[in-house]
Formats: sequence, structure tokens, C-alpha cells
Amino acid sequence: MTVSRLLSKEFVVLPLQAQDAESVLRELLSTLKEAGIIDSPDRCLQTILKRERRMSTAVGKGIALPHGLSNEIDEVQVVLGISIDGIEFRAVDNLLCHIFILLVSPESQPEKHLKLLSRFTKLLRDGVLRSALMEARTPDQVLELLSERENLADEDSL
Repeated sequence: MTVSRLLSKEFVVLPLQAQDAESVLRELLSTLKEAGIIDSPDRCLQTILKRERRMSTAVGKGIALPHGLSNEIDEVQVVLGISIDGIEFRAVDNLLCHIFILLVSPESQPEKHLKLLSRFTKLLRDGVLRSALMEARTPDQVLELLSERENLADEDSL
């Protein structure tokens, strides 16, 4: 499953309005509630915050991958947000995070969840992609950038 197929423009928050870590999560989760995908963003938020307390999902280089499993959903859900100013998210390199990928998967699909986390991590290692995402001004641009990079990555693996 490709990242660009999982993500649609209504789930790209650009720019994020949040100023702190919990607000980022609330803002990203609110898009799922507004779309009628989850009933209780607070339950998902608590699951994700519990995961964050164990270890931050900010992987460095301005990227955070907050995630969790939920019995509230039937399909994997992805929301991408970009913060222009950056937000403190306890990153391993102590840098502010700018690109947030929220991944919420059904509790019945932990393997798929881990594979997608790995795919996002590999995709966002690309500094050119990260820079281009920061320059994107519309959700359509974000989706196009991700799709192009995924296609290149897939070609490289052949």
C-alpha cells in the first residue's frame, strides 16, 4: 500500500495552527472527527499520548510520526500536517518538528501499522522531499510530491 493512496487532500493540514505537541495531535485528530471517521478524538488522543510518554515519535530532521491503534476505526487513517514555525515534540535530535504524520490503525492490523510506519520513515529520510514539503502551499502539492517520491523509491528498488 502506498502512502499517496492512503492520504487524501482533506487529510493534509497546511499550515498547522497548533503551537504545542498536544495541540498538534488534537488538530490532526479533529480532521478525522470532521470527516466522520472517529467519534471520540479524545480516546485516540489518550492512546497516542500514552505512546508519546513511553518514547517520542519525533524521529529527527523535523519529522514526527505520532501513531496508535484504535478499535474506533475499520481502516488505516493518515493525516499529514505541516508547521511552518516548528513545534517542540521531544525529537531525538532536539530540533523542532515541522512535518507530522498521524497514523491511526485498527487494533486488528498491527502488522500493517508497522509496515506503514516503516514506509513513512524511509520516505521522509529524503532531505529533498522534506524541503519540498516545507515549500508546498496546497494539499494537492503535498500529495503530488509524495506520489512522485514514492514512484522514484519504487523504481530504485527494482
